[in-house]
Amino acid sequence: MPRPITLLVEGESDRAALVTLAPRFGVDLDAEQITVTVIGGAGNFGRAIAEATAQGHRVGGLYDEAEERFVAGALNRQDGEDLTRQGFFACRPDLELELARAIGVPEMTSLLEANGDLKTFRDFQDQPAHRDHEALDQVRRFVSASGARKARYAALMAETVPFESVPEPLEGLLGWIWSR
Repeated sequence: MPRPITLLVEGESDRAALVTLAPRFGVDLDAEQITVTVIGGAGNFGRAIAEATAQGHRVGGLYDEAEERFVAGALNRQDGEDLTRQGFFACRPDLELELARAIGVPEMTSLLEANGDLKTFRDFQDQPAHRDHEALDQVRRFVSASGARKARYAALMAETVPFESVPEPLEGLLGWIWSR
């Protein structure tokens, strides 16, 4: 029987996206003994990796590129070293932009409208702090503006993203699961 797997993620939005996307890749998290664990920030990768490996779990995860030093350090690797062999995949710069970029602004706008947030988004775009940003960055900032919205849209984006456009870090991590 294969070893259980623990997938470590920084926050709830990362967890929501993975849990939503896994079935699209034919991964039944429960049946495969895979848990997705929110560690509450990149600074906790070292502790979380140590705990999961001490329990005999195979460990992988997602992280934002700005937090790579924490993951590399926890894996005794150098900053900038390819961590994918160890099962850790960088979102550049973060998961929300990876997903929004893969979906595209027109489809993201439709998604916001379908979920009753288009007017709020338009108001957000009109604010001086966001007015000069590109539409893709505005979408990213809007869906990330609150924790509840961020997790909800991470799941919605994971449902919406075309299968052939799934961002590399998500596709890589889900593929890594099968490499056991």
